[in-house]
Order: sequence, then structure tokens, then C-alpha cells
Amino acid sequence: MRAGDLIRVDFGVPVGSEPGFVRPAVVVSADAFLVHRPRTIHVVPVTSNVSRSLPSEVVVTSPNLVLASVAQCHLCAVIGVERLVGDEYGNVGAAELAQIRSVLGDLLDIG
Repeated sequence: MRAGDLIRVDFGVPVGSEPGFVRPAVVVSADAFLVHRPRTIHVVPVTSNVSRSLPSEVVVTSPNLVLASVAQCHLCAVIGVERLVGDEYGNVGAAELAQIRSVLGDLLDIG
């Protein structure tokens, strides 16, 4: 696993506006961290609900995503690797990952 990978995550039953159920997510943990095979990783959930066009959302593309999708940076989460299910959807690529990380930096005021 590496940064930018689109993975399938079972977020479980949502509470309030949290992401829920099985959906794609972008791995945003640093590769230097991931080489140690951590039991938790940082992800940004992906949705095909693109109608809102929030400034905290980044368009993501992958040949394996059937619908137009956005990464919901405002819902960044730490998940246990036990939540990973099924196959990966590929990788969003360096440009999209950089855009996601830039938005995360803005959201957390660390950019």
C-alpha cells in the first residue's frame, strides 16, 4: 500500500454526517510511514455524490471508478487496517494526491 492508493473501506454504520458503509477512500498517510505496515492509516473517503461541489472536495479519477467521484477531504479519518475490504481501485496519481494534501493542509491550517 502507498499514498494515493484508492482502497475499499468498510466505514460501518454512519453517525450523523460521518462517512459510512463500504466505499472507496484515498490513502493519504506518508509512504515513509506506510513502509512500517502500521495497523492504522489515514484516509480520505470518496463519494460519487458530486452535486455539492464543496471547496474541501477534490475530483479523483481512476479507470476502476465507474462514476465521477470526489475525495471528501473534510471527512479525513484514521482507520484500522481491519476495515479494508476487497480490491484496490488503483492510484489517484501524484497531482491529485498533492491537491488532496493541499486541501488537508488548508483545513487543518498546517499548509
